Amino acid sequence: MKIADLKAKIHALNQSSPFLKHILTLVSGTAGAQVVVFFMMMIITRLFTKETLGELGLYNSIVAAVVLIAAGRYDLAVMLEKDEADAKQVFKLGFSLVIGFSLTATAVAWLLQDTAREYYSEAVATWIPLVGVTVFFLAGATLLQFWYNRKSDYKTIAINRVQQQIGANGGQVLSGLAGQTGLFGLWVGQTLGQAFAFFNLGIRAKDLRTIDTSNAASLLSFAKKHWRMPILNGPNAFIDALRNLGIPILIGAVSLGSLGEYKVAEAVVMIPVGLFTGAISQVFFQKLSMVPRGEMVREISRAIKGAFLIGIIPFAGLYLIAPWLIPILFGVQFTQSGYFVQALIPWLFMTLMTSPISNMFVVTDSQSWLLGFAIIYTTVPLTWLYFSPLPLLPTVYILGAIMAVCLIGMLLLALLAARKYDRRKKTA
Repeated sequence: MKIADLKAKIHALNQSSPFLKHILTLVSGTAGAQVVVFFMMMIITRLFTKETLGELGLYNSIVAAVVLIAAGRYDLAVMLEKDEADAKQVFKLGFSLVIGFSLTATAVAWLLQDTAREYYSEAVATWIPLVGVTVFFLAGATLLQFWYNRKSDYKTIAINRVQQQIGANGGQVLSGLAGQTGLFGLWVGQTLGQAFAFFNLGIRAKDLRTIDTSNAASLLSFAKKHWRMPILNGPNAFIDALRNLGIPILIGAVSLGSLGEYKVAEAVVMIPVGLFTGAISQVFFQKLSMVPRGEMVREISRAIKGAFLIGIIPFAGLYLIAPWLIPILFGVQFTQSGYFVQALIPWLFMTLMTSPISNMFVVTDSQSWLLGFAIIYTTVPLTWLYFSPLPLLPTVYILGAIMAVCLIGMLLLALLAARKYDRRKKTA
C-alpha cells in the first residue's frame, strides 16, 4: 500500500470517528515524546547513579501524591459546567486550591527534613521542601489541560505533554553534562521543563483570561455545588496518593539504589501505558459525560476490549525481552530493572485496561463504590510490601500480581455500576 493511500485511509477514519481522532491526536504527540524521553533516559542513567535516581524517584512520588488532590478534584468539575463563565469560576476555585496545597506541601516537607535524613539521605532532606514548587507547576498544568479538554483542543494538550516530558528530561541531561550529578541537578533540569510547559499552556489559554465572570456565582457557591468532588472523589484520590507514595517509601527504606532501579523499570513499562492511558481516559471522560442511560454498559465494554487489543502485543513482547534488554540500554548497574519490568507488567497492563473507565464512576455518580475499591487497592499491596518475608525482587513480582487481580475487580465493579446506571432509565 502506498503511503498516500495509507494517509487517506487514516484521514477517512478520523473523519468518521471524532472520538478516535481525538485519541490519535493525543497519542501521536505522546508517542513522539516517549521516543525522545526513552533515549534521554539512556543518557540520564549513565550520568547519574541509581541512588540519585532513587532520591528523585522518592521526591517525585511525594509530588505525584500531592498533585492528585491539589485541585480538590474540582479539575474534573471544569468539564461538567455548561456555561463558560461558570466553568471559569470552577477553574479559579481549583487553581486557588493548587496554590494552597503547594504552600502547605512546602511547610510540611520542611518539618519532615529530619525524618527524611534519618531514613533516606542528606540530599532528600535538603531538597524535599522544594516539593511545593513542583506541585504548583504540575497541578497547575493538569488543571489547564482540563480546560483544553473542555474545548476539545487535544492538539494543544498533546503539544504540552511533549513540552513537559522532553523539557524535564532534556533539562536533566543538560544538568548532568554540566557536572550537576546530584539530586539538585536532577531537580533543576526537571523543573525548568515543567515550568516552561505550565507557562506556555497558560499563555495560550486566551479565552480563559477574557471570559467575563462578573455575573457568575461565587467560588463558594460552586464549591457547594460540586461538593461530591472533594467529599466523595477526593478520598479516592487521597487513598490513591497514599498507595502511590507508600510503595516507593517502603522500597526506598530498603535501598535507595533499588528504588532507583524500580523507578527506571516503572518508567520503561509506562512507555506503552503512557501512550494511551492519558489520551483514552481524557477523551473518554468527555464522551462518557454525554452517554445516555441505557448505553453505558455497551460503551464501557467496548472501551475495555479496545484497551486489551491495544496493549496485549507490546506488553507480551516487553515481558519476554526485558531482562536482557534493559541492562544493554541503561547500563549494567540497572540489571535488576529488567526483572522489575517483568514484575510490573501484569499490573500496568491492567492499568491500561482500566484507564478508559477510570472516570466512569464520576459520571454515573458511583464514587462511593470507587472509594471502597480504592481502600482495598491501597491496603492490600502496602500490607504485602511491609510484611513480606521475601527478598525485594520476588516481593515485587507478587506485588504486580496482587495489583493486577485488584484491577480485574475494578473492571467488574465498573460494569456493575454501568448496568445500574442504565437500569435507572427503565425505572424512571
